[in-house]
Amino acid sequence: MAGTGLNASAQLSQGGIPLSIQYKAALNQVPVSSYAAPDWDAFLASEKAMKPEQQFSSPFIVALNASADFGFPQSGQMEVATDGSRIWRGVISIDNAPAIGLTFDKYALPKGVKLFVTNENKKQIAGAFDASNNDESGTFVIDAIQGSKVFVELNIAPGVNTDDIKLHIDKALVFHRAIEHLKPYLIAGESTLDQYDGQLNGLSSVCMINAICATGDYVANPRKSTVQTLSISSGGAGLCSGTLINSTGNTAGGTCKPYIVTATHCETTGETNTASSKFVQLLVRFNFERPDCAGTGATNGLTMTGVNLIARAAMQSSWVTNVSNIKGDFMLYELKGAIPASYGAVLSGWKNKDTDVQLTAGAGKKFYGFHHPVGDNKKMTNAASVSSYGWPSQTPTSSGSRWLMLATEGYASQGSSGSGLFDGDGYWIGIASVAGQMGNVPASCNAAAAGGTSQGTPFDAVFYQKASHAWEYNENGISGANSLKPFLDPANTGAAKVNSVNATTCTSLTSGGGTEGSVSIAKVDDQLSAHISVFPNPSNDGNVQFQFNLKETMDLNISVVDVAGRIVYESKIKEAKSGIRKLNLQHVANGLYVVKIATATGFTSKKLLINK
Repeated sequence: MAGTGLNASAQLSQGGIPLSIQYKAALNQVPVSSYAAPDWDAFLASEKAMKPEQQFSSPFIVALNASADFGFPQSGQMEVATDGSRIWRGVISIDNAPAIGLTFDKYALPKGVKLFVTNENKKQIAGAFDASNNDESGTFVIDAIQGSKVFVELNIAPGVNTDDIKLHIDKALVFHRAIEHLKPYLIAGESTLDQYDGQLNGLSSVCMINAICATGDYVANPRKSTVQTLSISSGGAGLCSGTLINSTGNTAGGTCKPYIVTATHCETTGETNTASSKFVQLLVRFNFERPDCAGTGATNGLTMTGVNLIARAAMQSSWVTNVSNIKGDFMLYELKGAIPASYGAVLSGWKNKDTDVQLTAGAGKKFYGFHHPVGDNKKMTNAASVSSYGWPSQTPTSSGSRWLMLATEGYASQGSSGSGLFDGDGYWIGIASVAGQMGNVPASCNAAAAGGTSQGTPFDAVFYQKASHAWEYNENGISGANSLKPFLDPANTGAAKVNSVNATTCTSLTSGGGTEGSVSIAKVDDQLSAHISVFPNPSNDGNVQFQFNLKETMDLNISVVDVAGRIVYESKIKEAKSGIRKLNLQHVANGLYVVKIATATGFTSKKLLINK
């Protein structure tokens, strides 16, 4: 694949600002391609025919497909910038769509081409995507963009042969759920996109508890190992939860395979071909959680695209009508790309023997589940103890294949399935498979955190397939790959447990530990400059917009300095990723200023002319 730009695809954008935003000169009207919206009401009617317990053991459907035929160059218009760069833009429009995702059946960009996707008011920027996102399958997917219109833009460097650009969108995903995190892009006027408040909570039960609220030095690793998956099918897209999982074959400085374990019911076609391209467009969301227990901070989730199917138990259509028919309910993926260090992710440790699991967590400890109910930001459920149950008998027995957790804090819901159960020492011991109500869930818990009625039923009883049962399952599924043991213990060491490791380096972590940082000397950061725009410039009133679209989440320190070196304005943006901040410089005199933007590792600056 040398020279082609092909590699394992990951939705790792390079950040940056589209040229159409950087060049404030008027551009011609952009061609619009309109497509029919899928019938969401008809889907909701069909969903109501399923019992809540059946819905739990299925992906939580959040979007439906709209057929599209949008491609380069026929669906857009090309213009040339003053430096010879070319700007190609087109618009996808779907009436009344709350948000739109894009699935590409053709994606191959040569070096020198950048793809950006924005919403109509340009507050949300996805990209830049480029040749590093090319995949052998020639496909790609972009996560939800707010609004009923999506602007697709290619920035093409001088000298690039446009015949080498392969870009076509065959389906648009029309999102109706799990998009509460996009509400900031609706805010009118000059707002900070990283500003979140109570109205931006999701539509899971008001009785759900933010994951960060979990206490104990053993809970950080399980929380950081929990991810959300978005699986795209012929009909639409469904959400589940999952766990990044370690193996005995991973070593610091050596092999470091990023496995994800989830439920087999999270992929409903039952695909058993490990070479299938069906999983290339699966999205994995990391860190989709609140940074504080009160739920006031931004949910700066990060995404990767594409997995390989490694192992699974069989998916059976009879489960839809009777969850008691479920036998094995596990599936193992491997991410197609390495997890960036900036994600701070963890590959969870595990125990594969029931005898190593203390059924009562012990003083000051609890069993925890971390998950994404109805696609919401990460929540937690806990209990002081678990019980061993047979399945489908649902009777207590030490030889059972399921752990039953009766939650004492928090609940699970649709979208929580596939998530992990962690014991009182923080080890992964099971996969959420089936749920129901066995206690007295208060009626008030049917309300949503964002107001109105919750989109999912709050369940206090969750049955997890035991890690021990999935370890040597071998009853059905992929022949030769229908258990976890060959992959989580590839050398057949017989290990009964392994510890958590850093997901990027596979270096060992202490209980509750996170990623290790390092001290860097601040230096000029040319890449940072390309990800930031200051406008209008010149400013005739002192109201200046500072727009940023960063490759990684970081703190930004902003200072405006006059020609004498005096600081006339200072501001700080915590955990910045993408957004707009107003710089109020109405008080400063006319003249030339320097806007300095500093991070923990570097800085850049922009000249600004105030001419009131």
